[in-house]
Amino acid sequence: MKQSFRILALILLLVGPVMAGQSGRNTRTPRQPLPDDWEYPEWLDTLESARVTAIKEKMRNTTQTGLLRLDSKKLTAGYAVFGSPDIIKTLQLMPGVAAGNELMSGLYVHGGDGNDNLFLLDGVPLYNVSHFGGLFSSFNTDVVDNLDFYKSGFPARYGSRMSSVVDVETRPGDMQDYHGSFSLGLIDGRIQVEGPIWRDKTSFNLGVRRTWMDVITIPAIAYANRRNTDGETVSGNYAMSDLNARITHRFSPTSILNVNFYTGLDHLRSGLQQTVRSLDDFGNIHTGEDDMHLGVKWGSLTASVSHQYEYSRKLRSKALLYYSRSNSDTGYTFDLWSYGAGADNHTTMDDTNLSYVKDLGFKYDFDWFPNNSHHVRFGTALQHHWYHSSRDYASASIMGGVETSSNSDSELQDYRSFEPSLYIEDEIFLLYNLTVNAGLRFGMFTTSTPQTWPTIEPRVSMKWLIGPNISAKLSYTRMSQYAHLVAATYMDLPSNSWMPSTGTAGPMISDQVAGGIYTNLWPDFTFNLEGWYKTMDHLLAYNGSNSFVPPLTEWEKSFTDGSGKSYGMEVEATYDNGWLGLSAYYTLSWTLRNFDAFYYGWYLDRNDNRHKLNLVGSWHFLKYFDLFANWSWHTGNRITFPSHIVKENSDPDGIYVYDAPYNAKLPNYHRLDVGLSYTRQTRRENEWKVNLSVYNVYNHRNAVLAFLETGEDGNFHGMAYGLVPIIPTLTISFKF
Repeated sequence: MKQSFRILALILLLVGPVMAGQSGRNTRTPRQPLPDDWEYPEWLDTLESARVTAIKEKMRNTTQTGLLRLDSKKLTAGYAVFGSPDIIKTLQLMPGVAAGNELMSGLYVHGGDGNDNLFLLDGVPLYNVSHFGGLFSSFNTDVVDNLDFYKSGFPARYGSRMSSVVDVETRPGDMQDYHGSFSLGLIDGRIQVEGPIWRDKTSFNLGVRRTWMDVITIPAIAYANRRNTDGETVSGNYAMSDLNARITHRFSPTSILNVNFYTGLDHLRSGLQQTVRSLDDFGNIHTGEDDMHLGVKWGSLTASVSHQYEYSRKLRSKALLYYSRSNSDTGYTFDLWSYGAGADNHTTMDDTNLSYVKDLGFKYDFDWFPNNSHHVRFGTALQHHWYHSSRDYASASIMGGVETSSNSDSELQDYRSFEPSLYIEDEIFLLYNLTVNAGLRFGMFTTSTPQTWPTIEPRVSMKWLIGPNISAKLSYTRMSQYAHLVAATYMDLPSNSWMPSTGTAGPMISDQVAGGIYTNLWPDFTFNLEGWYKTMDHLLAYNGSNSFVPPLTEWEKSFTDGSGKSYGMEVEATYDNGWLGLSAYYTLSWTLRNFDAFYYGWYLDRNDNRHKLNLVGSWHFLKYFDLFANWSWHTGNRITFPSHIVKENSDPDGIYVYDAPYNAKLPNYHRLDVGLSYTRQTRRENEWKVNLSVYNVYNHRNAVLAFLETGEDGNFHGMAYGLVPIIPTLTISFKF
């Protein structure tokens, strides 16, 4: 079996020209001795026990505000909707974060728009981070080692996004032994294997996920078509898959090479063929075929190589070279039959949309410990971006076999841009109880339009250790974002396109102040209170016609410039003694927008959830059982309803008048999720785990859509509709 693992690893080396590595993050203070083998940051050691909470780590080891750290045990514990633990859905539980649409992987942090989050996988930026329109995230928790989630207090080494940073790192393979796991869930399966290629020198870690919805739907649709006698034939399937591979090689204790590869792909196809019989103007019966097809493919690919080197116990570096691509390809064809004076009358339509963004980048980072009072980080990054979006449309009308009219259109936007940046930050230990992290980031963005924007982003965070178990923090950060998501709706659709800043759509900029009190009053209890105030400039909002696909040519004219602000307070309380864990996360927040094209003045945003509360519990009992529960509640999302109707003689139905955008609130949201796990080891020290998870236990249909309807009294009434019911999931996992 060991020989099989070696062969598998060698195949990965041959077919995966892939390159990635560890980010080299380290929260060690210069007052502590450095480890001999520094590629494993110290804070990973502190997270080996699931009893050590992320909140304690944030308070004790970091100067930054708004930082959450999670290890693999935290990410895989609890319930898993559809059978797959999900990083983004875990982060949605945290205070200061709005989830957007139910079940989707939206992440609206401190009033952000959801497209302003920096996602890093082993240091490589990702643009597309979800499968199935947001139902799954792109991060496979079987291979994830840890993540850092920043909501404020961003260190100077991060840039290019203005609301949050999700820095995910995969786990290096075991250098000593071969082991792995496989899991079977409701609609997907996962396999993970790792081990040495050359013991103590080279290791691999491989993780694969795939849904089998197509395996179920294809025969089900075929059976339905056989029973259909009205001449209608339906086709369709959906498949999602992703693969993570990592190879680590140690040249020496001070020189380590990491190679990483990730690819994720979604493929959706559907079709309808229908026989249509109609009577023409002369009483003749004609038979035709309606034929409609939809095909969508979207996904991401990253490849990177990194080298970590320790020059001395005071200086180390990490070089990272990477390639990243996110793309989508959407197309549909219609051939609709109609009747008239002659036969063979039909209309054809063909629409194809292609969009991708490609990055080629290089980063070089240094960690320097000049003395016991300073930890200096500095480095540079060079990124080349290629944004491409195109659309081809054609339609034709055919009567009696002769084309009577036709129409075609083509749009293309292609940008090349270059983004260099420099940063320096210093963790300064002024006193035994006072720490300051001061940094400066200089960036520049140049596009082929041509246009150049230089930006200077100051960052500063400070921590004052008031007592052994209580500290206070304060931070100020400025962030810039040069990439815009061009979308006609707030949904995560493959038809959305990324575009760079241009002469009429400049970079977005945010300024944020945050601060709070962080306590660990008893060994098992923590209580943290944090507040923030954030402003956002040069936001873009769609101002075009109703459409799922915005125009590409001169796309800036379909968007309007505005600003935003968000402020609020977060409360975190956690008790964890190893077998019982209880957490409460509460957020009080305001999120506002100001777009002169929509409204003169400030108005509440769609994701303005004034109050948000999450109660999370875990209980390990009877040696083999773990029980998890989460109750989520927040005030409803906002929608736009007409405030009144103006009657005019020319329009008997009246004209709808709106007083402000998002002037109505949906009903409050709430649901309960539970999970029960049974874990048992075999005689060979393998592990079986059975998890039963139930999403929305009491089957509360939370409002997703709302419409105005005319009641019996002739007046309009708002009606809200819920779609997501109770969802039970059984997952079986085996670790070997």
